[in-house]
Amino acid sequence: MLILISALTFGTVVLLFLGLTMKTEREIIQDRIRQHQEMDASILSSIEAELERPIKQRIIAPILLKLANLVSSFTPAGALRAIDDKLETAGRPWSLSAKEFVGLRVLSTGASIVFGSLLSNFIDAQPPIRILAFVLIVFIGIILPDYLLQRAINNRQTQIRKVLADTLDLLTVSVEAGLGLDGAMQKVTEKLHNPLSDEMTRALQEIRIGKMRMEALRDMARRVKVTELSSFVTAVCQADQLGVSIAKVLRVQGETLRTQRSQKAREAAAKLPVKMLFPLVFFIFPALFVVIAGPAFIQIFRQLGSVIGSR
Repeated sequence: MLILISALTFGTVVLLFLGLTMKTEREIIQDRIRQHQEMDASILSSIEAELERPIKQRIIAPILLKLANLVSSFTPAGALRAIDDKLETAGRPWSLSAKEFVGLRVLSTGASIVFGSLLSNFIDAQPPIRILAFVLIVFIGIILPDYLLQRAINNRQTQIRKVLADTLDLLTVSVEAGLGLDGAMQKVTEKLHNPLSDEMTRALQEIRIGKMRMEALRDMARRVKVTELSSFVTAVCQADQLGVSIAKVLRVQGETLRTQRSQKAREAAAKLPVKMLFPLVFFIFPALFVVIAGPAFIQIFRQLGSVIGSR
């Protein structure tokens, strides 16, 4: 009997505790509403975050990747490496990878075929002219991505050549002030903002993660593919191996670059007369001839007309 009373008492206490801790129906409904609100807020925040991303990452990049995956099996690995090297030299324009660039080629070719077909059907011309227009548009669509990439490479290399001498001067001043080469490069990345400083920033990051300094500099020169920068890196590597003062090497390299820039400017100035010859002959001289000799010819024709009329 005592055991039964104890069991009943224990059961009563447990049920009482459960009843006190159990949520009411109102509280259960409020918890469910709160959970749904949190889920809706998380869904909305994820949608807003997705919409805040650039359109290239949301739409263009997935399309290019799908196209690239379709044609990557037919693209040799060497061709992909060559494209990747060109993209590195161009500074990764549009943040494209090699596969995405292949997809861009396919997209450009397909768009040119569609546009060429529509244009050739709508223009009112002979069939040979339509075929010629179609072929021309398709050819432009095929070469357009490579042309834009090569143009980006040339522009970036030109910018690097322009700022290289000033960058070497800042490196020289920093090294002569007591900084090491790494510290001088860090100072350049802080003071200047151009493609060369971006490459130096990448080289410094590679040095920090364990790559040898000379190897990081050679990789930088290999990526940029600028002859003057390659000569500078070679001189710095030799000075580091032979124990020569880096400041002297930097000063000599800066003077050499300024001399080369002056020589290139003189060479460009010497080519100007030849380049100006064709615009002068085909555009400027005819206009001058019309302005100067036109009134004289008009008077001559009038006199001849009066003489013929008098006869």
